[in-house]
Amino acid sequence: MSPNPSSVSSSPTTESPTPSVTPSPTSAVDVSAAAKAALGLWAKYPNNLNDPSAGYFWSGVPLAKSPMSKALKARLIQLRAAGYFSDQDGKCGEDYINGTQDALPSEPKVVSAEANANGMVAVVVARSPKPPPPNLTVTMTERDGVWLATDLASGTGPSASIFSRRPNC
Repeated sequence: MSPNPSSVSSSPTTESPTPSVTPSPTSAVDVSAAAKAALGLWAKYPNNLNDPSAGYFWSGVPLAKSPMSKALKARLIQLRAAGYFSDQDGKCGEDYINGTQDALPSEPKVVSAEANANGMVAVVVARSPKPPPPNLTVTMTERDGVWLATDLASGTGPSASIFSRRPNC
């Protein structure tokens, strides 16, 4: 069973998956707030807000209210324009964030969340379609009191980051 964001603990690491972001170090990192903000990448289908069986989705287009840095939004827009999210030619398909072209049948779950020495929080999220895609690691950085996703990584390895030349699906 996955912990919920309010019970996730923090432990420092030295990794920084997004070298282009320089967050301000903080003495007290609110890991649960970062985890909650990371889950803000997904939304319940708008026409089914009161239906507990309705799926969760990410539109594939970063919206103004998305909890993402400008650099991450720009990268997602760049990849979309290059056809990265297309269904053709072995590309990732419509939905990188979900890990499936369909909506998630249930709410994504935080597997872990850890703060590093720079105050960034790596939030590992399990997505729930069958078969499940690799976990998505959302690197969260606090800016002016708001937690923003600054990197996304599907799975592990050198191509996990969305900023890789050809990111994992």
